[in-house]
Amino acid sequence: MFTFVSGGLRSGKSDYALRRASELGPPPWLYVAPEVEGDDDVTKRLAQHRRDQDAIWRVKDAPVRLQDALEADVIGGAGALVLDRFAAWIGARMSGKADSELLAEVEELADRLYRSPVPAVLVTTEVGLGFVAASDANRRLVNLVGSANRILAERAQSVVFLMSGVAQRWR
Repeated sequence: MFTFVSGGLRSGKSDYALRRASELGPPPWLYVAPEVEGDDDVTKRLAQHRRDQDAIWRVKDAPVRLQDALEADVIGGAGALVLDRFAAWIGARMSGKADSELLAEVEELADRLYRSPVPAVLVTTEVGLGFVAASDANRRLVNLVGSANRILAERAQSVVFLMSGVAQRWR
């Protein structure tokens, strides 16, 4: 089972995902995102969640192939998994990769999430509500993230959109 969470920047997506993961399975929970080990902001957010929920979180930097975060040795013992900053992961993978290669990885990730024995919450940024990006590189990022988001949302059992901290469940 996996939940797809999308919304604008600072809309409350990550906080929602942390709460949702704590409802989906027992601790410890696993938080995976690009460049989080040593990130003070993430540490503060998880510490706040710990005070609020008496939670136990393990933090791991996202692997190069995000689907590898679903390997048994990574998720073993976790009650639920949060994959955060998906759009940042796509942005980091764009260099030297064809769009078709990246989207094939997203297809594999979506299939792995769908079949995962551990409930997962994937957090991404909604890119379709803004203006057209000025540079070619930014347009490519918006196009890739938009396509990837559609692939993931299509396969998710639950789709949630956040705006100004208010969650709207669409499926």
